[in-house]
Amino acid sequence: MTEFLIVLPLLTWTIMALVVWWDTWRTINEGQKAAYAVADLVSRQKEVDMNFINGMETVMEGLMERPNVISMRITSVRWTYDEIRETGRYSMIFSRSPNGKLTPLTASDVNNDLRHLIPVMNSGESTVILETWTKYYPAFDVGIPVSDFRNFIVTKPRFYLSVCLSENMTPCESAAS
Repeated sequence: MTEFLIVLPLLTWTIMALVVWWDTWRTINEGQKAAYAVADLVSRQKEVDMNFINGMETVMEGLMERPNVISMRITSVRWTYDEIRETGRYSMIFSRSPNGKLTPLTASDVNNDLRHLIPVMNSGESTVILETWTKYYPAFDVGIPVSDFRNFIVTKPRFYLSVCLSENMTPCESAAS
């Protein structure tokens, strides 16, 4: 009986740690699945508006069953390559975050900071970038801090050449210039 009382705190901590570790990996997995589902929904659209973008956050929260812990940014870019200069750059079609939670990306942000994360494309092709951050609060303090799990998903538009924002002042066709 004495041995059991000595081991009981360690056993209790181990069970709590396993529960928190399991919940951490479950949150990461659910976040990835929900983010890919949202990216696929966006990639099937020709035009989106702010109601649609705000709704995508609601969809992701519903899929994860974790309200108010998700931030997201949807960006559509086009790659242009100048064969004479042998240089290429991304031009911005649009970048928005549901309910304005995050600042929109600029073409400079994409060309300088995110360029290495985007797959190689042919000149004139566009892609949709979905970034998500899921705030995670562990149930017990077992060494895992409060964290933001980030997903960065690049998806080619499914049925159209690009995904455009209907409220954008610049027509989508001219975004290639």
